[in-house]
Amino acid sequence: MNKILSLILLTFVFFGVNTAVFADDDDKKLFVNLISDDLDRAAMAVSISNKVLNTEDIKVTIFLSAQGVRWVDKNIPQNRYVNGKTIPEMLQGFMKSGGQVILCKMCMTNVGGMKRDDVIDGVKFAGTLKALFAENTTVLTY
Repeated sequence: MNKILSLILLTFVFFGVNTAVFADDDDKKLFVNLISDDLDRAAMAVSISNKVLNTEDIKVTIFLSAQGVRWVDKNIPQNRYVNGKTIPEMLQGFMKSGGQVILCKMCMTNVGGMKRDDVIDGVKFAGTLKALFAENTTVLTY
């Protein structure tokens, strides 16, 4: 009898713990680190971010660092991707859909030679660590 009760108790504990773990899946987040100034890589990063944001009910942050900061420089002429849009246009659409774009301030200055006034509207300059280290966050780097 004790073995049966122990087995039942163990079953309830197991399923109770797993249910609590699965309940946390509702707070999933995606952090996309875009470090490249390659058009194909950038388009892939923004496209995947948009897809996840609009179909998976997951919060998405794109972090532009290293060479990736150049995508938001208003003063750099941008090539169009095969979808007919530039990366800045794609990023603006992503932000309009509720996505967050954060720019590395140090990279903006040291790599891009940019000032805040050179950056497209809607880009943030703070919140990187909070977004990167948030619980249930998946990180992709392009």
